[in-house]
Amino acid sequence: MVRRRRRRIAEQRTSYLTSPDPSLPPYASTPDEIQRAVERNSIKRGVFIIRNLMALNLDGLLQKIEQIATEYDKEAWHEAAARLWIDVDALQALDDASPPIPYPYYFCTPDILREHPELIMYYRNVAMVSQKVMNDMGLNTTSYEAGLAPPSDIAQDLVHHFNQIISALVKVGQVTPQRHLEMAYANLGDSLGGAWRNEVGRLAYVEIITPLALHLHHRGHLASIVYKLKGRVVRDDDDEEVNSRQIHELVITESLDLEAELADLEERRIVYRELRLHNSNRLLLNRQITWRDDEGQSYRIGPDLFSANDEDDMLWGGELKGGADPAGSDEHWKTATRAFDRILLACERTHRPKPPLSFIATILVERVAREAAEWIEQGKLTSVYNLTQIADDPNKQQQFLDDLAAFLGCS
Repeated sequence: MVRRRRRRIAEQRTSYLTSPDPSLPPYASTPDEIQRAVERNSIKRGVFIIRNLMALNLDGLLQKIEQIATEYDKEAWHEAAARLWIDVDALQALDDASPPIPYPYYFCTPDILREHPELIMYYRNVAMVSQKVMNDMGLNTTSYEAGLAPPSDIAQDLVHHFNQIISALVKVGQVTPQRHLEMAYANLGDSLGGAWRNEVGRLAYVEIITPLALHLHHRGHLASIVYKLKGRVVRDDDDEEVNSRQIHELVITESLDLEAELADLEERRIVYRELRLHNSNRLLLNRQITWRDDEGQSYRIGPDLFSANDEDDMLWGGELKGGADPAGSDEHWKTATRAFDRILLACERTHRPKPPLSFIATILVERVAREAAEWIEQGKLTSVYNLTQIADDPNKQQQFLDDLAAFLGCS
């Protein structure tokens, strides 16, 4: 009886995961595809967080804290508490813990921050504040966390903010020998979680643009790649920072090993901006353009990807949505349709030819797939691509790359 029940459950699960609804469009995600997409997304997220933890060298920072904690003078810290903005009740809470907790685990001095500026990152996270919050205070800590010693007045200001915040946290929460680590890791995890949400979009572009660039290069169409770099270590204001970074251009030559070059750039978190082709067309990413009608009214549009032969032209437009959350698939589609509607309206009002439009997503749940099919029937949308299906099927990947090349005028 138990064996038959287990077999029936297994059969039901297999049917649920692999049996598609024949009435759905072919690009609709099956439950099995959604599961694979979620698993892949989880692995990417884990790798991203682990690599950043390694790059931040937290183990090394904690070793320095341990060393400082063996050399400090408790009486001197008590005498300087007011000047260091440390609440003496917080120091008493550390003394009353079992075993007593060394003060430098939680609190810092200007000398510590000037001699070991990289510890600013540790104390900032124990204080549970982000780099963005520090910027809002007028105390950008990025260069100091990278190893630049802060001036004396800046070090004093940082000590003021960190110790005042940490004093309040220590008094409210019951301290334990590991609580400072829990506080630091909790805040760091929150920051990395926010950075990952930004990273999902970047990785979606990489998933498309890297193979497309290689595809165009192998066929002799690619002239150069324009890009920025986010860097190996994330920041809380990662998106703001990349906007101010230098723009690079990789010119394609016969001797260039493009695959190896792109692999190296991906390690430094490449942000693609543009592919330039020998036919003078370009693939532009995340660019805002403005068209004006006969009366001078402006229409601002900004598709995720579009091909053009000048900044004001559009040969093809695409909306790209990464992420594998089924609940987010519907919201991604709504966002994409608003972008498509703006393009179609701008074309109509400015008497421009309507370009082919494509929706590209990691997953497409049933309702999204059906609505996308309706858009195709209405002539508003040209094509839909499911990135999970493309990743699993070399034939679909080849067709996808061929389609994109055609949209760029490279038949």
